[in-house]
Amino acid sequence: MTETTPTFAIVGAVNHGKSSVVSTLAENDQVHVSSTPGETVECQRFWLRDLFVFYDTPGFQNAREALPQLASAAQASEPLAVFRDFIARHRGQPEFEAECLLFQPIIDGAGIVYVVDGSEPVLEIHAAEMEILRLTGQPRLAIINRTGTDDHVADWKRRLGLHFNAVREFNAHHATFADRLELLETLAGIEQGWKPKLMRAVAIFREEWERRLGECAEIIVELLFDALTHEEVAASPEGKTRRDALGEELQQRFIKAVSAREARAHHEIIRLFGHHRVKADDASGPLFDAGLFSDETWRAFGLDEKQLLAAGTMTGAAAGAAVGMKVEIGTGGGFLGAATTAGTGIGAGIGAVAAFLFGKQRPELKVRVPGLAQKFKVGGSALRVGPYAAVNFPWILIDRALGTFAYVVNRAHARRDDAVIDSAKMKAALDASGFSTAHWSETQRRECERLFIAIRKGKAGRTEREALRSLLAARLSALSTAKVAVA
Repeated sequence: MTETTPTFAIVGAVNHGKSSVVSTLAENDQVHVSSTPGETVECQRFWLRDLFVFYDTPGFQNAREALPQLASAAQASEPLAVFRDFIARHRGQPEFEAECLLFQPIIDGAGIVYVVDGSEPVLEIHAAEMEILRLTGQPRLAIINRTGTDDHVADWKRRLGLHFNAVREFNAHHATFADRLELLETLAGIEQGWKPKLMRAVAIFREEWERRLGECAEIIVELLFDALTHEEVAASPEGKTRRDALGEELQQRFIKAVSAREARAHHEIIRLFGHHRVKADDASGPLFDAGLFSDETWRAFGLDEKQLLAAGTMTGAAAGAAVGMKVEIGTGGGFLGAATTAGTGIGAGIGAVAAFLFGKQRPELKVRVPGLAQKFKVGGSALRVGPYAAVNFPWILIDRALGTFAYVVNRAHARRDDAVIDSAKMKAALDASGFSTAHWSETQRRECERLFIAIRKGKAGRTEREALRSLLAARLSALSTAKVAVA
């Protein structure tokens, strides 16, 4: 234990998951993790910010041969002096190279975290390792990791209980923030003298986690402000054919720009929680299997039809559109209908508006040609695409951001597979845990709709921004403590 920072050496047999545990506890998916035995050949130090230090050590090399030379530590007034002498005698000798390396942080004062594989049986070599670690006299926690399907956990618990201050099961590949926090609190309990410092570190860790939740909420708020107000504008050329071609170009530019903005927000969330193997930009592969403007995304995410109609009715969108707005609707391909003006076709118009604004299908982006009073800055009239009026649009953005968040906080840093999220499975997982926007309370949805209207009208100030941030932060905080069954 250093003077300022709680420090622990992660030790154990070769290929029992030590590096995976370090990676998960240190929130660092750059720790080298390999299925090849003996890949860790030196001590590597990893910081959990400024709160904890973990040493990833080589696996024991010749524990049975080393044990007789360390047995005198049982009667020594300073047990670590025996280990220090062992290192002095054997430093540079191939026979005990690994032992010399893994003992060094321990004799420097580090606590011990011994990692074993609960899917493997307890062997004589493990008994020697456990006895060596007991002889150090240092506070010790044993972690039972699982890398296979066989179950020897009960035997491990019985044997470990004879040598360690505490024994915990911990799946390094599926640990959540709550799991990590529980393990860190266990470390605080294995030595009374260390407890105040360790519990203070845990408290700081909790505070830092809350700060990150607030930053994540702000990332989503910024995304909503940008996406709900984005538009593509260009000077209108002469001739219908050229205008139509430019309109299609503006539509594609809008889709590309907003999709890229969403990907950047997802990347910021991923980076905020220390992940590098989860992808969220075009250069490294999409995070979701379906794009923001794909039909699959619009079917999967956001509110249901009844909730969308209620949201639209609350904002007055349906009535306003039905009595005075030309409506052009479509999904993916050609337009499907229909136009309505004040006093005519009100019933049919409301049906068209409902499909456009409140349906689960993606409405086509409209190309607008403002009147001559609305001049383009370089002269002449302008073609405009956006802002996007579909009521479900902000809810889809929120659901996908929540899905990204749920994935990274439920994904242990020890995992080494690159991630692409299945949209349908993620929505099902959010629904099952009650965190998708369709499961928010009516009060929360109504408040969000009020804020979305203000954003779209350019009337959302600091008060509205903070209200939206607070609402999202509360949802993120609740989601961070739940186990969401993401792949």
